[in-house]
Parts: sequence; C-alpha cells; structure tokens
Amino acid sequence: MKKAWLLMICVALAGCVNKQQNAPKSLVTPAATPVAQETQGVTNDDAVKSRSLTANETCVRSLSALRAYNPKTWEKYSLAMADLNKKNSLFLSVKNDLNPQLNDLVVNAYDSKMKTLCYRIESTLGQSMIAQVDSL
Repeated sequence: MKKAWLLMICVALAGCVNKQQNAPKSLVTPAATPVAQETQGVTNDDAVKSRSLTANETCVRSLSALRAYNPKTWEKYSLAMADLNKKNSLFLSVKNDLNPQLNDLVVNAYDSKMKTLCYRIESTLGQSMIAQVDSL
C-alpha cells in the first residue's frame, strides 16, 4: 500500500515538473529584444581586451623582474615572447581580410599561447626568487 502511494506521489510530481516546463507563452508580453544582449557582448569583449592588456603588462613586468633573478632563463623567455609577438603582428596585418570564425580561432590560439608563456615566466620567476631565499 505504501509503495502505491509513493508511486502516485512520484507520478503527480513528475507531471507538475512537466507542466512548468511547457507553460503557455504569453501573447501580450512581447519577446525580449536581442539588442541589449549584443550591447553586453561588445562590453564583454572590451572587458576581455582590457584584462588581456593588463595580463600582458603583468607578464612583461614579470619578464623584466626575471632578468634580475635568472638572466639565462630571461633570455630564453624574452626570445619566445618576441617570436610570439612577431607572429601576432603578422596575423594582425591580414586580420581584416579573413573571415570572423578564422579570426576568432587565431585570436584564441594566440591568447592561449600567451597565457601559457606568461604562466611559465611567472612560475620561473617564483622559483628563482625562492631559490635565492633558500641559498641564504
């Protein structure tokens, strides 16, 4: 008997869930305009670019600090960053001639490579600083 009640409650609750998902659409209320969403997308792109710029500035500062702690490693990462920036400059020179999907793909690849390089620089800087403290 208890199983039957439990089964009936489960069926009733399952029906309520489906009822909310299939609620009728209002004919009086107009659909939301996507213009506000596009404006937010542009704002988000600007925020991402400004964060990216700030992240790159932090990366350059970390690279400069690495020069004082580990000149040999600084040279390696400095060349890697120069190479990455050279490749990015080449892409930027032809960016307007490419389709948007390809642009997005290349920009994401560049960002990924830059973030990886910056992580390595900051990690090496931290290790070099700790090694200096440990040697005392």
